[in-house]
Amino acid sequence: MKTISTEALHQRLDAGPVALFDVRGDVDFELEHIPGAKTAPLGSLSFRVAHVMNADSFVAVYSEGGDDLAREAADRLEHLGLENVHCYDSGLKGWRDAGLSVVPSPNPRIHARGPVVESRPLIVDRETAYGGAFKGDPSDVHGAGG
Repeated sequence: MKTISTEALHQRLDAGPVALFDVRGDVDFELEHIPGAKTAPLGSLSFRVAHVMNADSFVAVYSEGGDDLAREAADRLEHLGLENVHCYDSGLKGWRDAGLSVVPSPNPRIHARGPVVESRPLIVDRETAYGGAFKGDPSDVHGAGG
């Protein structure tokens, strides 16, 4: 597996467009990513990347850094026939640690994120709800509403 350093990746990005893919989830990508990167979460990697790339195209993948997600992505792309895949092991953390900028998505989608809000159970009047479908003794497993 080929790897790429922070300096080498930075130089490639400065030279022009690079096929750089962030393999974290879409929500994390929208919060911050390396400028010029596209989102391609590991679960949809083959659909978003492999089928649109030439076998010899330069491709770099990264994740947060300090995990094996980018290595797994690079391995999957190589198994799909891409020959010039580079894993940026340092990831987003290494990019930030080098003092390089990260950016949020310009038009992020709204996602449910944060603590779970307490919800109350729906109380159903068993005699009138859903046209009487719940009529009968709730402990009667043979009748409606059992």
